[in-house]
Amino acid sequence: MEHITIPSSETKLNAVIHQADKNTNKILIISHGFRGSKDGSGKAVMLAEQAAAIGFSVVRYDFTPCQTLSSQVEELTSVIHYCRQHSSAEIVLLGRSMGGSASLLCAAADDAIKGIALWATPCNLSETFRLALGKDYELLENGEQLLLDDNYGRLELKPEFIYDFAKYDLMNSMQIISNRKVPVLIIHGTNDELVPLKQAKQLFEIACQPKMYVQIDGGDHQFNQHGAVASSAVINWLKNTFRIENRSDDDTT
Repeated sequence: MEHITIPSSETKLNAVIHQADKNTNKILIISHGFRGSKDGSGKAVMLAEQAAAIGFSVVRYDFTPCQTLSSQVEELTSVIHYCRQHSSAEIVLLGRSMGGSASLLCAAADDAIKGIALWATPCNLSETFRLALGKDYELLENGEQLLLDDNYGRLELKPEFIYDFAKYDLMNSMQIISNRKVPVLIIHGTNDELVPLKQAKQLFEIACQPKMYVQIDGGDHQFNQHGAVASSAVINWLKNTFRIENRSDDDTT
């Protein structure tokens, strides 16, 4: 692993690169969920190591905490740009939860993205955050700032956070991706308490082939008891969908 910083607008993003065990031309960029991290409680690290073992260089990075979806899209775009500056490898995106929403938007805007995997990803962020914040969501709707201090740490959100959702149509982004025949993987748990299963099914219905839907029975939003199952689904999808080519030159991130 190599620890790096990636410039994005007026900030720098902490990131880790897992070099592929064999020299290929594939990069997987992993984007974490809201209030998450590039480590994903160990799940993202495990997944990155497994992907590197089959020939994908992997970039994990931290979003600036508690920023709008627009900010996340900008930061993921910066990570994609960084990868292209340092490599000619093909890029596949994997997003967890809100990071999946950002990945979906970036893939729709960038016709060079070769595939996208969505892990417990919402297509209706308003519904998702109503479930996550409960009655506190109404404070943001009424133009008030939200302050929380819970098991995840201190949270400060401004009304602009939810107002920003209206700028985007995630279902339309999936339609754009589908029109380009970009391979799509959707993984979702039946017991996801924040992103209802119907959202995953709605995204999958719009997606065109090649597409794959993996439903994890009993899986919650974090896949707390099913991380290995979710990671295995991603690795199998990567192996079966993308041809790994050995290369003679050192052209990985």
